[in-house]
Amino acid sequence: MENLLHYIGPGLAVGLAGIGVAIGQGLLAKRAVEVIGRRKEMMSFLLTVTILGIALVESAAIYGLIVAFKTLSTAGISLTASIGVGLAIGLTGLGAGIGEGKLIAGAISAIDRNPEAKGKIMTFMVLFIALVESAAIYGLVVAFTILGQESFTNEAFLGMGMAIGFAGLGVAIGEGILAEKAMEMMGKREKMMSFFLTVTILGIALVESAAIYGLVVAFDVVGKNLDLIAAAAAGLAIGLAGLGAGVGEGILVSGAMKAMARNPEIKGKILTFMVLFVALVEVTAIYGLIIAFQISWGAQVSESLVYLGSGLAIGLAGLGVGIGRWYLSEESLNIMGKNPKMISFLLTVSILGVALVESAAIYALVVAFQILEADALQGVAAVGAGLAIGLAGLGAGIGEGLLIKGAVKGMNQSPESKGKIMAFMVLFVALIEVVAIYGLIVAFNIIG
Repeated sequence: MENLLHYIGPGLAVGLAGIGVAIGQGLLAKRAVEVIGRRKEMMSFLLTVTILGIALVESAAIYGLIVAFKTLSTAGISLTASIGVGLAIGLTGLGAGIGEGKLIAGAISAIDRNPEAKGKIMTFMVLFIALVESAAIYGLVVAFTILGQESFTNEAFLGMGMAIGFAGLGVAIGEGILAEKAMEMMGKREKMMSFFLTVTILGIALVESAAIYGLVVAFDVVGKNLDLIAAAAAGLAIGLAGLGAGVGEGILVSGAMKAMARNPEIKGKILTFMVLFVALVEVTAIYGLIIAFQISWGAQVSESLVYLGSGLAIGLAGLGVGIGRWYLSEESLNIMGKNPKMISFLLTVSILGVALVESAAIYALVVAFQILEADALQGVAAVGAGLAIGLAGLGAGIGEGLLIKGAVKGMNQSPESKGKIMAFMVLFVALIEVVAIYGLIVAFNIIG
């Protein structure tokens, strides 16, 4: 039975990557047949782009297939190593498949809108695919690093897969979303094509950081030879926080490009605010990175489950806060493009909103440190404390982000009432925040 369990890793490798690739290919093929129905004269060219796109997206599934066969042929591989390998390439391949499919769908829409620029659009499409592919390559590197070990007694392999897998999943999807919007804007605004190329490469580079954090933690935990639970805790801390940051930053940059296309005269200001908001969203991934390093550097605890409680606290809350921040930041940038007269006010509201949403992640960070520093805290109690603040923070972060997004929209529709709307926004945030405070109270009661 033990040997049979080792087949789980190969299944995860090809299964998860295959899901993402099939969805991505379906998205781009759907867009292609819709455009072919409108532009019969471009049928041959669109057929070429679609087949090329499907072939490019397929690479993530091929990585999964290669890793699956390599895992099956590796003698003496342990269960933790097998699953770590499967999660590393499976989750990153899932993200890359969906992200690249969305990107190519955006390119097909751009070609439909501006057939004269189809050559340039196709060139940029291939470039952006190569950039989005990096997340899957990180997963492939980690997978082969595990498979290349002389011994599989190191239990930290599972944490390696979680760290790069979840973070890479978020980053690849986020990069795909922003690249899709870039392609669409290039089709609408051919004169701004060079500018959007610069913004897209900058955006991908900014979003990429969460995957790099995951990669660093992956190699750090295996180098420290952590036990199974401690490694998994570090992987969840950076993996889940990086997942939220990656998707959130990608959608944020997508909203910025939409605003730039709507109002090119202020594209410089919007670009500046975009970078600022990305930095603010990035904070949650940095929190996850800090806790992951605290775990891997060997904070003294009574048992390994304590590490898991700490990782769940910051990972889950960081995921929710990252998602909430993308909601409010994307809407703010979008409104700035529509109504430049409100830029200064919206900047103030956005920074205030980010600070308000941030509180759930700060609660989780405090609890994570308290869990690691508590004397003789039982492992199950630590997990309970982590789930209390982690899940409550997850909900509060998303809920508050949605609320502030609606407030920003209301201020744009009725600028004369912006003061009142802002006051109500703060009040409603405080009411939603109560949920996270409940989680904080329960967490402290468990720890104490």
